[in-house]
Amino acid sequence: MATIINGKDIANDFCRTIGEKVDELKAQKVFPCIALVNASSDPASEIYVLKKSKLAESLGIKSTIYKLGDNVSSDKIADLLQNLNKDDTVHAILLQSPLANGLNFRKLVDLIAPEKDVDGLTTINQGRLFTGEPHVAPCTPSGVLHLILTVLENLSGLHAVVLGRSSIVGKPMAQLLLNENCTVTMLHSKSQNITEICRTADIIVSAIGKSKYITKDFVKPGAIVIDVGINRLEIDGKKKIVGDVDFDAVSEIASAISPVPNGVGPMTVAYLMHNTTHLATKK
Repeated sequence: MATIINGKDIANDFCRTIGEKVDELKAQKVFPCIALVNASSDPASEIYVLKKSKLAESLGIKSTIYKLGDNVSSDKIADLLQNLNKDDTVHAILLQSPLANGLNFRKLVDLIAPEKDVDGLTTINQGRLFTGEPHVAPCTPSGVLHLILTVLENLSGLHAVVLGRSSIVGKPMAQLLLNENCTVTMLHSKSQNITEICRTADIIVSAIGKSKYITKDFVKPGAIVIDVGINRLEIDGKKKIVGDVDFDAVSEIASAISPVPNGVGPMTVAYLMHNTTHLATKK
């Protein structure tokens, strides 16, 4: 049976070190602050933003939520982001996705100053990631890599397969693994021979949003499997969150596997706090 990679416990340990860093900054009269901008009325987004705010406050990081709603214009969001860019008391800015219908996330996120781009999603930060220049790395891929490194400290030469090619997870995830000297294969909806390719992987990271898509037929015995998928299903009249991986079956042959929930999710939020603290040190 696979080792269960408990993201919740790992994130809690990581947050303790972040809290210590926050205390050090405050002793130097630096007070980390994150602005959380939510431009939609999506219930899940509201829950996520509130969780992020509560974690920030628990670590001594000031957080401010800007709830803009579904009817907000691009111009109003742009004005807010530009004002936050100019505010020296704000170290980090997060534009929560998804945005309300009709709003262009890429256009708006690129208005965030790169030095305050806490989730590493501006074109400038992503470009710096791919060229090896100093950058802010996206939180979810950073959290995934952290989980993998708790299992194996040296990934050099291993074959990693990343399923999904989004700019939020898939592409930066592949680059972070390349930076660890992995041989990386990216698979997506147009890829062929997906099962066969996955079976050659030492590490599988799935971020495709298809419930229980990764079965044990995809997995080489002893592989590390990280499940980034969040799929909301109704089972026996109850709402349940499941990942991309058939957890019970795959855990029989993988060496280590992350669950959903309590896998990648807590690490994403922890890295949001880590990045906020890191950006505060740059002031």
